[in-house]
Amino acid sequence: ALVYNVWSMAKLLATDLDGTLMYPRRIKRCIPKKNCKFLQEWYNRGNKIVLITSRSIQFMDRLKEEIKVPFDSITCTSSVIEADGKIIRDASMDNKSIKHILDKITKQYKPSAYLMTTDEENLVIKDLTGAGKLLLFFYKFYWFLQFKRRESYKLDNKLFDEQLAKAKIYKIMIFFGLGRKKNQVAKDLNKILRDEFPSIECSWSSVIIELTPLNCNKGSGLEYYTHNQGIKPDDVYVIGDSGNDISMFNKFHRHSTCMLHAFPSVRKYAKYTISRVYKLKKVLLKKEK
Repeated sequence: ALVYNVWSMAKLLATDLDGTLMYPRRIKRCIPKKNCKFLQEWYNRGNKIVLITSRSIQFMDRLKEEIKVPFDSITCTSSVIEADGKIIRDASMDNKSIKHILDKITKQYKPSAYLMTTDEENLVIKDLTGAGKLLLFFYKFYWFLQFKRRESYKLDNKLFDEQLAKAKIYKIMIFFGLGRKKNQVAKDLNKILRDEFPSIECSWSSVIIELTPLNCNKGSGLEYYTHNQGIKPDDVYVIGDSGNDISMFNKFHRHSTCMLHAFPSVRKYAKYTISRVYKLKKVLLKKEK
């Protein structure tokens, strides 16, 4: 059970999107209405909201019409941070270094695909299996099931290589395939890559490993944001559901909550669990200590 003590001073709620704020999934909305209503009441009580996600900053505009109250964003797993409408962090990976790392990963671990977000492209996919049409079919099916949450993408190996050579690279995702076995592969390999490539951040989320600039994980990103905004760690409440949320559970453990449907290996890092984001209302918005 949740037993938070919330005072009348302004607090910060830092919430993940996929599997958290956008859970359960809706066809015509990104965020369920009850979750939006909770955020509105939270903000109207004088508190702050920051959305912390691996998605791009471009996706945040889509959420404004649903949330309807101001919020800040920590995107691309904290490579890009926006506060009060201004970019306060814009971090990218060194192009030559990340190319060398990807070449090594391709040779040693043989992933199925890479997905990259840059300052020029929302999402570019590179097929590593030679089965481009099949990969495109499955990704289009996955993309269709995202409904309102869809993000634009391009499956183009040449464009990927061009972006890798010259663009600001905010995030690269390594995809190993679908299913529980692939999930375990990604989880295990993430530990190996973290030791093998200390010059970048590696985090695990389901069947995907995310590569971001050094110190650009959700925990350090949120720490950067709170320091910039003058928010005390004890006034920060975090909620998430996947492996890339573990770093913020660790950094802000006192008020950390994990979604009940998350993997046990993720849940164990948070202090509390909950089934829906809007249910935080009962403990975070109560009037008494």
